[in-house]
Amino acid sequence: MASQETPLVSFEVNGETLACSSEGTLLDALKSETNFSSVKDGCSPQGQCGCCTVLVDGVARVSCVTPLRRVAGRTITTLEGVDPLLRQRLFDAFECTGASQCGFCTPGILVRLCGLARKGSPTESQVRTALGAHLCRCTGFQSIVDAALLALHDAAEIPAPRDPEKASARAALESGTRQHIGVDVMEGAAGFAIDTYPPQSLVAVATSNGEYVVGESERSARALSGKVQGRNSSVPLRASVTVPEIDGSILTLQTTFVEPGYVESDTSWCEPGGTPASAFANAGAFGAKRHSRVGQDAARLAEEYKQSVVAIWPREEVVRRGAKRPPIALSLRGDGSGSLRIGRTPDSDDLTPLCETLREKFDKITVEVVDIVGPRVGASHRGAVIAELLAAKASLHGVAGEPIEVEALNGARASVAKRDDGSLEVRVAAGDPLCDVTLESYVVGAVHQGLGMVQSEGIAVDEEGDVHDLTIRSFGILSASQMPRVHVVIEDDPREPLACGVAVLAATMAVHWVASGRGPVWPVEREVVG
Repeated sequence: MASQETPLVSFEVNGETLACSSEGTLLDALKSETNFSSVKDGCSPQGQCGCCTVLVDGVARVSCVTPLRRVAGRTITTLEGVDPLLRQRLFDAFECTGASQCGFCTPGILVRLCGLARKGSPTESQVRTALGAHLCRCTGFQSIVDAALLALHDAAEIPAPRDPEKASARAALESGTRQHIGVDVMEGAAGFAIDTYPPQSLVAVATSNGEYVVGESERSARALSGKVQGRNSSVPLRASVTVPEIDGSILTLQTTFVEPGYVESDTSWCEPGGTPASAFANAGAFGAKRHSRVGQDAARLAEEYKQSVVAIWPREEVVRRGAKRPPIALSLRGDGSGSLRIGRTPDSDDLTPLCETLREKFDKITVEVVDIVGPRVGASHRGAVIAELLAAKASLHGVAGEPIEVEALNGARASVAKRDDGSLEVRVAAGDPLCDVTLESYVVGAVHQGLGMVQSEGIAVDEEGDVHDLTIRSFGILSASQMPRVHVVIEDDPREPLACGVAVLAATMAVHWVASGRGPVWPVEREVVG
């Protein structure tokens, strides 16, 4: 019997003809057959993060759900191949507005905007709608929208770029780790582990049974993994920690498991006897990946196979294996005293330092750790538990429509108020701002997270502790169209620079919670069982 060979497919990429097997997706081919660093994989094959966006005959498409057989004879354009004048104008606009932070999602968004430019100068609503196919966990979308409106209106004058050293210093302060500022970040070349591993490395892809499958390439390893794509579930969210009963309580709060939702999935590579590559090369994740175990896995596999190995967690494994904010239950009296319970799951990070800080800084509140089932939790996330507690205390006597101010443990202050038009005004005192534009971008990002945590963010975990929501859109993260406009006022503050993200996060949560009626469980707009 004659063997049945896989047919080839031929198409054009950035002006060059590419012929390859017709099996798989366009993203598979672009990653295995080209060296374009702009095309990223944040969720394949879900098609929900937008990081792999390219132009197909000039129209923006997510390449991870585009079968290769459908692009035969067509023209594919990545960020590297778009009109250089438009690309540079977008770079300039993104730079002066602080629209790229970690940079992992940026190339795909830029390609989307190049496709949008074919339709003329867009409105703000049109830009926000176009961004519905993308997730940016850092910026809260506003700086991206502002950059798009600048770049795609020919008459708009683009302001001068930021001071890169001061911008980087403010970014590092807010993100908790070094962050590079520059065009290479927007190009997708910020040094992510997935882009920097040695070419002879084996590729290990994490699987749902807690193990890895190893192949000679990322494409072959993913094929061997037999991964079943994650789905949205109909399982309700669960408040796993019971509210402590105390005399005189006037306010209670329960939270659920929340997925950090960072776009760059956990990836690290290591050579035998070497130091694993960082899982967060250019910040991002706001502490959620600080204790990622993917680096340990890469080091162990490198020793086992006696050569360089890159370990990759697909999106579903990021959700299963990555640390979450600890769920809490809280009961407060009118004087701010009360009782706090923090959920700890099997194999979680050490919560002792967090508990010691809480007992020292909130001496009127008893702190108890309770064991529950569910995914691993950690304390390195931005303001984990502390922000929720600050928000609850600020909400005790908050009045809907009035500003609420929070002072974080480091002394940074944020005041948040809802305007009649639905927008928010945020006033921050963060010492020397270093770079106003960068500070504003991070403030809006913290607002985005705070609104989402109160309103809609959460993942379903069943009674056995298994996670059921494994897709980007099931996390409840607010889209660009759902995000209100934020007006940031940076107050004069003679102090040294202070990170203000936790203060902004807590004040936003407080204002949104008070405005929504202080429902006893977050998120207030999703079904939650206790």
